[in-house]
Amino acid sequence: MSDLEQVPRKSTELDVFVGEWHATGMSYGGADQSEAEPRANGVPWVSEHSAYWYTGEFFLVQDERARPGGATLDMLWILGWDARLNRLFARTFENHGYYRDYDVQHQGDTWVIAGATERATIEFRNGNREQVIAWEWKPNGTWLPLCDRIAIRVDDAPGQTAVGPGARRR
Repeated sequence: MSDLEQVPRKSTELDVFVGEWHATGMSYGGADQSEAEPRANGVPWVSEHSAYWYTGEFFLVQDERARPGGATLDMLWILGWDARLNRLFARTFENHGYYRDYDVQHQGDTWVIAGATERATIEFRNGNREQVIAWEWKPNGTWLPLCDRIAIRVDDAPGQTAVGPGARRR
């Protein structure tokens, strides 16, 4: 079956990500981070992100603007269902020119986003109005904390399924 013949499926389970979010926490990393000092170089993390369904509702778009330690980290996410591989995926593009591919899995309220050198666990709480997010990275072959944060939903519509860029409230 060719790509054109495969019928994609809508990933309604991604609805939990839809909305406007504000996150705070700590970001780690750098030359001083090690297994002995995994949270070395911790700096405050502050971010906002909005997530909405792209036209057709096959792909979720998340636009994140973070300021770890006052630095700039802007990231665009595309999440959806890969019909060829029969799995959820995430692709990210960020303002420093990096892009990454991740496998996405979930069981109940806990989501795992896994790549070759970065991974995250996201737990939804309080009726899907709170995300507890823990990112790890593997700078030298060992998984270390990269960022711990809590995102709180700041819009008024629990279960919102906004569609397209017009749904964003920026």
